[in-house]
Amino acid sequence: MQLFALCQIHYSLTTLENMLTGIHIFRRPAKTAVLAYADDVTLHVTSPQDTPRIKYAIEQYEAASGARINIRKSRAMEVSFGDRSINIKDIPYHTEMKILGINFTNSPPVLP
Repeated sequence: MQLFALCQIHYSLTTLENMLTGIHIFRRPAKTAVLAYADDVTLHVTSPQDTPRIKYAIEQYEAASGARINIRKSRAMEVSFGDRSINIKDIPYHTEMKILGINFTNSPPVLP
């Protein structure tokens, strides 16, 4: 059963990586759309058009694996769209969050 679950999550993450626009880090030509570590998954969404793709991938994963996303542990943070009306499975928006021990915020840094 564990091998099946690993195969399902790997397939879903790979599908999302290929479907989403992603971000470019440090001017590298390769994009990053999905970061996963243990049971934490971070999606970098740079286009509102990616939202239906995420919904579809989550629904496909849930149907194939029987697993469900934990909405209470899930967060969304809008950084550049300016549109919080985009809804993915009722995941609440936040102005800051911690991902793998790193604090992120959607407000610009304060310079001295």
